[in-house]
Amino acid sequence: MTTQRPMSRSTRPAGGRRRFGAQSAVGPLRRALVRPPCWSPEAAACEDPAVWKTRWGYTTPPDLGRACEEHAALVDILVRAGVEVEECRSPRDALYDSVFACDWGVVTDAGAVVFAPGKEARQPEADLAEEAFRDAGVPVLHRMRRPATAEGGDLLWLAPDLLLVGRSYRTNASGLDELRALLGPLGVTVVPAPVVHGQGPGSVMHLLSAISLVDVDLAVAYLPVLAVETVEFLRARGIEFVEVPDEEYPTLGCNVLALAPRHCVVAAGNPRVRRDLERRGVAVEEFPARELGLNMGGGPTCLVQALLRDYP
Repeated sequence: MTTQRPMSRSTRPAGGRRRFGAQSAVGPLRRALVRPPCWSPEAAACEDPAVWKTRWGYTTPPDLGRACEEHAALVDILVRAGVEVEECRSPRDALYDSVFACDWGVVTDAGAVVFAPGKEARQPEADLAEEAFRDAGVPVLHRMRRPATAEGGDLLWLAPDLLLVGRSYRTNASGLDELRALLGPLGVTVVPAPVVHGQGPGSVMHLLSAISLVDVDLAVAYLPVLAVETVEFLRARGIEFVEVPDEEYPTLGCNVLALAPRHCVVAAGNPRVRRDLERRGVAVEEFPARELGLNMGGGPTCLVQALLRDYP
């Protein structure tokens, strides 16, 4: 465990309502955990530039100033939407991917499951995640250990009792089996969804790289990278698709965070996705994601760990 505990800053005092439980992808978001970019500029400056591609999978060394501006813009959208935001502010480090707090685990009605990241460079984040959940008042039910691995970017709640889990290079078969064993007693059915090879183990390819829900019956998806069985399963549940065009897949057009049913956040630079969502009656917010998105590979869903959503 880490010796220094991260501090959480809440944007709204606690009320009498329940404080955690996020077994939904689209229910009104009430509480969220984020981690602003906290890496040391000195650490970034002294690393071999080749490491950014081989170890982290980035295009260029990350720009701390720009990343902070983009992250603050997203948090501002959350706050304006009435979300209580918990900011994990630990001492500066070189855990660059820790801004993608979605991957830390899953918050059930009974507490959090902390994941063992599939990406080698992210393994130290599990300590940070466990403490951040506890500081936010979320009990930790279980901490996954290797060889089982999982990342939150592979999880898509279709209903409070139905979880689609991507089987990817980040979430392995052991991790999927462990999730099924943990969530089954809570009444949750785990359905595996094959994730394509993409550019291989070193690249970012989660289930949520291809699909996001904006309502219980409406998804944003890039169908060419979804398995036939996944598409058929979703269509059988009555889910319709806003299809992401080829040119907006690299700009994270699939990565859409629902603030509430038919109210979402998208990365700027995806005009066709925005237009098609608005034609379906979806209210769309945008935030700039050049550094966090185009360089580091994460969109709005990646940056937000839902702690509390409303659902029946």
